[in-house]
Parts: sequence; structure tokens; C-alpha cells
Amino acid sequence: MYKAINKIPAGMFLVPMIVSMLLISFFPNMYSAVGGTMAELFDHGTGVIIGLLVFAAGTTIEIKSLVPLLKRHLPMILFKTLWSVLLLVIFFKVFGMEGFLGINILAFGCVIFSLNPAVAFAIHSEYGDKNFGGVYGLYGIMGMQFAPMIVLSLLTSGGDLKAIEWMPIISVFLPLILGLILGNLDPAFGEFFSPLMGKLLPFLGWNLGTDMNLFSAIGSGAAGIIMSILFMVLMLPLILMDKYVFKKNNGVDGAAIWNVAGMSIGNPAAIAMAFPLLFGNQVESAMAIVAMACIITSILSPLIAQKLSQQN
Repeated sequence: MYKAINKIPAGMFLVPMIVSMLLISFFPNMYSAVGGTMAELFDHGTGVIIGLLVFAAGTTIEIKSLVPLLKRHLPMILFKTLWSVLLLVIFFKVFGMEGFLGINILAFGCVIFSLNPAVAFAIHSEYGDKNFGGVYGLYGIMGMQFAPMIVLSLLTSGGDLKAIEWMPIISVFLPLILGLILGNLDPAFGEFFSPLMGKLLPFLGWNLGTDMNLFSAIGSGAAGIIMSILFMVLMLPLILMDKYVFKKNNGVDGAAIWNVAGMSIGNPAAIAMAFPLLFGNQVESAMAIVAMACIITSILSPLIAQKLSQQN
């Protein structure tokens, strides 16, 4: 069973989430009937698990080893970030909070900013930079909620920094900073905590599944497919920029981040937790859309990278 689940893109996250969603859809009172530790672990643990994941990611970032790797990878990260900001601003100005065709602003923001560091690592191991593991943690941050949270906060506050509730954002960064400090004081902490990023994903998926309605998830399937297509079209400049401007690896570096992370499926919940009045009603559909985009792009991205590598 374990091997079968791992063959599915983001399987250790998606499968528990889907099973949990099915159970809670048909047995909505199952956790309240039991209560206690069971409910805390499988129904109310989202915030704690997200905090642990952020902290663990921080411990893996080795500042000293970043300089030579960043000379190659930082331009692509910056381009990806700035391009995502521009796309999200345009989406907000044109379509507003509710978006279009079932794609709300929360879903669009979480998808458009995301990248899957695990898929990128696999692609680089096969066709790209063999030392990519040194910046894996940095790329992993791109799959988290920081960037879309900040940009969405600015947009929904009308650009007034004083109107933003900064403490929820700061509270998300603090575990990362603590992990960063600890991991650089002693790399052994990174080795010790980094497995949490994989081990906790099933629990995060299960907790998020309890907040999803089966019929809502099925209903957003078309929106998920449309968002996946939009992401791949709008993010084509990643491949073109890498191939014709940066000229590092014939577009393979761009294809490596032409995808959506499984961890990003939890980003709508994390952002809505910080700003419930703004995004509380968008969480369920946004999570389903991000999940669909994760599956589709995680399959297509390595195939495109392989094709590009054969053109060298």
C-alpha cells in the first residue's frame, strides 16, 4: 500500500486528505462523538502541524552554502516571484475577490505562487544541477503561504500597510526564523527535523480533509482543471526566460518549477486562519483547486523537462 500511495503525485498528502474528506462527508459527527486526543490530532491539529512544517523547513536552509547556488537559482526565483505578484495584481484588479469560472482570488494566489521543490529536486537530479539539494529548503518556502499571504493582504487592504494585520503574518514567519537560526547553529538540527516535512504531510492532509465537503470538492473539479491550464500557460515564461535569457539549462530549470506543490494545498487554510473574514468562505473550493493543479502539473512538469533536456 505504501509504495502504491507514493506513486501518486503528493500521494502521502492527497490520499489521507481524500479519505478524511470522504469519512467526514458521510459521518460529520465522528470526531465530536469521540472527542479528546482523537479529535485534537485528526480534526483540530492544522495550525500546529503547519507551524511544525514551517519550523522544519527553516532548519534545512544552510546560509553558508547558498552563495554559489544562488548565483544560478536566485534569478529564476526572483523572476517567478515578481511574475506571480504581477499576475495576482492583474487578477484582483480585473476579477476581484470572487474571481471567475469558480476560481476565487485565494485559489489563484495559492496556485500561481506555488512551486513543487520535490519535483524540482527530481528533475535537477536527472537533467539539471546535481547540487540542487543545497537550495531545496529555499525553494520549499515558495510552496508555502508566505508570498500569497503578504500580497493578498496588501491587495485586500487597498495597499495601505497600516490597515494590514501584521501579527498573523509575523506569527507564521517566527517558526521559520527560529528553525533557520537553530539549523545554522548546528546542521545536526536540520538533519533531525527535516524528516518532519515528509512525516507530517499525511497528518496535515487528514486535518485539512475534515474541513472539505465532498460535493463542494467535486463541484470545483472544472475550476481546478481550468486553473491548471491557466497556471501552465501563464507560467510558460519561466521556461522561456530560462532557455533564452538566463541560458542555464535549455529551459529545464524553468520546467523544474513549472508545477504546484502538494504542501500548497494547505495554504488556503493557513491564509484563511490568519484572515478568516476575508477568505473563510473560499477555503474549501480553493483547496480542491490547488489539489487538482498539484496533480496535473506534477505529472506534466517532468515530461516537459525531459523533452527540453533532449534538445541540448
